Amino acid sequence: MITALSGFALHRLLFALLLTAAAWLGLELLAGRLAAGSLPRQLLQRTQLSLTLTLLVAGLSWWLFDQLDRAGLDLPRHGYEVRDAVLNLGLIWTVLRCKGVLLRRLDADPRWLPQRNPRDRRFLIDLFNKLITTVVVVVGLLELLRLLGVSPVLLLTASGIGAAAVGFGAKALVENLISGVMLYINRPFGIGDLIEIPDRRLSGTVRAVSIFYTELITAEREPVYLPNAVFSTGAVSNLSRRDQRRLVLELALRPEDAGRCGAIVSQLTAELAEDGELSGSLPRRVHLSGLDDGRPRLRLECFCDNDADQAAAVRQRWLLRIAAVLAQHGGALAAPG
Repeated sequence: MITALSGFALHRLLFALLLTAAAWLGLELLAGRLAAGSLPRQLLQRTQLSLTLTLLVAGLSWWLFDQLDRAGLDLPRHGYEVRDAVLNLGLIWTVLRCKGVLLRRLDADPRWLPQRNPRDRRFLIDLFNKLITTVVVVVGLLELLRLLGVSPVLLLTASGIGAAAVGFGAKALVENLISGVMLYINRPFGIGDLIEIPDRRLSGTVRAVSIFYTELITAEREPVYLPNAVFSTGAVSNLSRRDQRRLVLELALRPEDAGRCGAIVSQLTAELAEDGELSGSLPRRVHLSGLDDGRPRLRLECFCDNDADQAAAVRQRWLLRIAAVLAQHGGALAAPG
């Protein structure tokens, strides 16, 4: 079906191969002349594979369709349009590969948005990632459909029919999509925040917020994927945005220590008031209950920094201090059970 290669066709094929090899070597040499670790060098190294493969496939497809056309075949599309379509796909691939390099550099560069806290920086990087991907893919696919001869009127008609089908037959997808957009607008939480969903008795750290679902990592390191509609129909608590963490210690004392409770509470109240690591503006209390039924209970309340490690250290320190004060006054904790 394909005739023997003419000298001109062979030269065109060799030219395409040589152009691809020259592009690969040129990008390699240019990247080698740039400073190691610099952004231009990383971008050139990232685009080297996609650009050279795009040139190779575009050149081969152009040559192949030219040969088929010379063979007298009635082709629906000419090689030029196929070449342009391949170049369009290669450009999309290249831009998406460069996007990852740029976002990683922005995330690691403290000079970018220095006035923003880490949570806001993560949110903006995630937003840029989704916006760039959406714009590049949509524009590229529209251009590809145009090259393939699809009419813009047909695209608008199909999009209208598709929107109606989505509205009637994919209600859950639409709800999750709208909820995902609202999460980006309202920003009740961001990547890295510890959140709690009381209705589902679930808590975890936000790992990713996509268009349709949100990924959480529980304390047991289990990934949980929640539809975004969950956050528009129920309450969510952002534990990472608390300014202070409430610490409550409630301990049972022995019945025979009821007479010592007054001195114990007075000493703990004085020491709690002098603790400089606790919040100075929020209440600090030591309560005593259960004396009427012979089951005394000691309750200590205070507020500390929201950092989990610091809160755990404060909790441990005051547990040890309560035990020491009880022993100092001859008291002890009640036996379990």
